[in-house]
Amino acid sequence: MVPISAMPPEAASLLDQVRSIGFDRLMYGIDMLDGEIDMPLEVVDHGFTSDYTRLYLDRLRQDPLRRMVARGEFDVFTPLVYEIDSTGLSIARERRFSAGDLSLLRWCLSQGVRTGISFRIRMPRGRGASLNFYSAHSHTHDELETAMQRLFLVGHQVHARLEPRLSRRYDKLLSDREAECLEWIALGKSNPEIATLLGLSPDTVKEHVQSLFHKLKVNGRAQAVSRGHMLAYLG
Repeated sequence: MVPISAMPPEAASLLDQVRSIGFDRLMYGIDMLDGEIDMPLEVVDHGFTSDYTRLYLDRLRQDPLRRMVARGEFDVFTPLVYEIDSTGLSIARERRFSAGDLSLLRWCLSQGVRTGISFRIRMPRGRGASLNFYSAHSHTHDELETAMQRLFLVGHQVHARLEPRLSRRYDKLLSDREAECLEWIALGKSNPEIATLLGLSPDTVKEHVQSLFHKLKVNGRAQAVSRGHMLAYLG
């Protein structure tokens, strides 16, 4: 399960700067690979109930915005402004949405999520921070221009307060032994061969391999190698 944390006071106090323009909710996430659709490593939220955040994460792969971002259809390192209605997203009027897409959008709308301003910040090892500010209301073009500029600044300040405490948990996702095992897996070595090369028992190597699969959220050796390259564990 994805850990969900409340916004710490030193970061939450920054949101007082943007409540006056109607954006009173924030979801901040750390993605293992920037732009991916997979579950984030951790989420910090403000203004949402834990039930909302958990239900949203359970339906994450139905989020059409996240899927469009993963396909590279938007430059999300600058703020992306969108509005949700019962038929889709303002930034994708011509797109045909699936029933699952529309179901999620309508659910978000029913929970008071109407207008969003989102952007990402690049992090080491291919990771990315996702900042998503939400309002329950529609806004004029001028209001959104003002909100976008203010939220971009506040979002970076929030990231500066949250990133150090979260990154300490993920800067060394794999242990040294797990990283060594991954390197030998990339060279096509079996568990018994890795055990011989590292001077370990086959059972110990098996435990390391299973652990790195779990940490990388993969189901096999080929996926582990692919994810290892993405996260810069493999050259």
